[in-house]
Amino acid sequence: MTIQVQDGGYVKNNHHNYYHPDEFFRTNHLQGTLHLHDGQRAAKVNESFINGLHLGIEEEVGENASSLMMYRCGQKWAEQDMKRFNDRMRHEFGGSKQDIWQMNMRFVFETWWWPLTIEGYGGWKLDLSFRDKDLTVVELTNSAVAQSMALAGKPVCHLYAGLFAGAFSFYDKTERECIEVQCYSMGNDRCKFLIGDKKQVNAAEFWRKEGANAADILRNFEG
Repeated sequence: MTIQVQDGGYVKNNHHNYYHPDEFFRTNHLQGTLHLHDGQRAAKVNESFINGLHLGIEEEVGENASSLMMYRCGQKWAEQDMKRFNDRMRHEFGGSKQDIWQMNMRFVFETWWWPLTIEGYGGWKLDLSFRDKDLTVVELTNSAVAQSMALAGKPVCHLYAGLFAGAFSFYDKTERECIEVQCYSMGNDRCKFLIGDKKQVNAAEFWRKEGANAADILRNFEG
């Protein structure tokens, strides 16, 4: 997994997809630094680091506070990342005039997520079939967080939930929240997230605590 550690400048690149590590990562062996394709500095970490980070924060502040802390970290990161991403999209696809809101939504978010897949955050499937109800569904495979944690019987991908909340808040230009309704750490083969307004997320959280699975929760929103 690669984590971004500080802001970097935008570097124009005519390659829109980055299929090989040597096209995406830039290593300075003399300085011992690693940068992403857009100039952002990064660091490579393993599952032990991710696990230790989560358990260490939980030990310091408690389970509820640590979950909220990771959620807020993901949220703030996404807000900044989407600003940089919009600038990149404008340069590469919009002729310096067209922002992401004038582009196809699926194209925008697939392009946004692709670098995160390369960085080790997993693959995703974006479900926009609930957009008429102001809901977005994301299925995530190979969550870096969930795979680093033991089976916990509860959702653990709070960083991802915050990341999706921040990204869709930026895109929708209104406050969005996110809840994980299915997690690899609960024995599922993939994680699933719902992004919506506060009322919808609170309802999904209630149903989840009552024992409803992801399919049941989505059916409740269809009614």
